[in-house]
Amino acid sequence: MTLFPRAAATLRVAQGPRRVAPVLARRREAERFVTGERRTTPIDVLFVVAIALLLAVHLTIFVAVAVLAPVTPAEARSLALVQLPVEVARALVLPFHALLLGSLFVIGRRAAGRWAGFGALLAVLALDLRADPANPVYGPPTAEGGWIAAALLAAAFALLPRRRLLAGALAGFASGFFAVAALALPAFLLALLFTPAAELDRPRGRTIAAFAAAWAVPAALMQAVWLATLGPAGWLDRASEVAAPLRPHAVLPWLEQERLVFAAWHFDPLVTVSLASFLFLAAGTGIARYFLVPREDERGTGAVRVLQRFPAGLWAAFLTIVLCSAWWGLSGSTDVVLPNLPVLAAATPLITAMAYRGAKWLLTVNRFWALCAVLYLVGLILARTTQLLITLVQAFLY
Repeated sequence: MTLFPRAAATLRVAQGPRRVAPVLARRREAERFVTGERRTTPIDVLFVVAIALLLAVHLTIFVAVAVLAPVTPAEARSLALVQLPVEVARALVLPFHALLLGSLFVIGRRAAGRWAGFGALLAVLALDLRADPANPVYGPPTAEGGWIAAALLAAAFALLPRRRLLAGALAGFASGFFAVAALALPAFLLALLFTPAAELDRPRGRTIAAFAAAWAVPAALMQAVWLATLGPAGWLDRASEVAAPLRPHAVLPWLEQERLVFAAWHFDPLVTVSLASFLFLAAGTGIARYFLVPREDERGTGAVRVLQRFPAGLWAAFLTIVLCSAWWGLSGSTDVVLPNLPVLAAATPLITAMAYRGAKWLLTVNRFWALCAVLYLVGLILARTTQLLITLVQAFLY
């Protein structure tokens, strides 16, 4: 009991504002943390302007190709399967194109911030889709099945490892739209094998089995739809076309394959090789940073811990590139874009995001490497912008 109640009450009243002020300050800090409130910087304005311009270019290219592009032989076969007017089929690709861009941005932002996501969106326009003389792809609207499969694969990469079942279902549907996308299944399973146990809510074996089941159900459903649509004879013809690379055939020499690959990037082969060398060096640096920096939740042997440092979505994307590259190298095909369209659109743009991650780290090493990183980033921006302008002009030329 207080001996002097009136004095104590007076003291509490006098100290009230002092006590309340820190509480209000802490509340304001908490609200600022929750709402993400911060001052807008010139870099924020630059990013908003850049992303708005890039999305406007994407939309312009899409609309121009959808309206002006002639029907290619590959597109004619797709239209015969789905039995839709060309205008309707091309318009239906637009939401999937938006899904592809959104997924690439999310993966790139996770890797190295928002500018890495911007780089991934820019890299989608780096590929010359018209590189195959016999089977050109004029743009996303004319590549219905391949572009839809690419969008679903990119979304599946972005969903790993948390929403594994949804990722498996999307990858299964992708294989129904474009058969080569089925090569991504082993890549996803290996990615889950390398995922840290802390990110899985069940034993690893059950996780992999559940993912395979989630992939198999929509894949089988899509085949049932094709069977009902085409009939047994049509379905067998389609399956025979898909299985053609598995039959004995002549394989292109390795140098000829490389010539076809480097001819698909808008520039002369020598310029393309030079740019690709710097791109892969910077991307390798960005990837190496994952393996060199320990994680807090690491468990297992040394090799297992190192492998688990690389994010599951990126494991799936880059293993898909490896598997599709091996398949195309053995297929004997002289077309490089159309057979590999899903992986080219969904996975290869992430190499640019990794290159930005590597250059971003080099900026912090010392002055020499910072200068190298600045020169590389300037060259990357110039090269990608040039490729964007070429793609934009091509969208109106037929």
